[in-house]
Amino acid sequence: MKKINPQALKRIPAGSRHILWNWQQSPDYPELARYHVVVVDDRKRNATLEKIFQQIQKNGFSVDIVRDVEGKVGGSKLRYLLASFDTSARVDLINWTKTGKVARQDQNLYERKVGSIEKYVADSYGDS
Repeated sequence: MKKINPQALKRIPAGSRHILWNWQQSPDYPELARYHVVVVDDRKRNATLEKIFQQIQKNGFSVDIVRDVEGKVGGSKLRYLLASFDTSARVDLINWTKTGKVARQDQNLYERKVGSIEKYVADSYGDS
């Protein structure tokens, strides 16, 4: 049975291709923002993430990848890719519609002092 987090998805059909994202001040470099992106798809998750990176880089900002973790979406053939990266780019420079997937901000995607963002995502998608 799927354990998709309905609170985070807000009107995204469970088991569909989508993107969840959020940003916060980087805990490692306070002058940068840390973006967290979860791409759910059956293929080309890395290509979708690359589209996001290209939008940032075309505006003259660099991207420093902090993590990328893949996992399975429970009860489906879909997989997720969680990526976190630091950049000085503003969030309004990213046009999420250019990814070709439904995208929603998830306020629960953030670095945790207790637990981890990886566990939050794995628990949300029923990864075992």
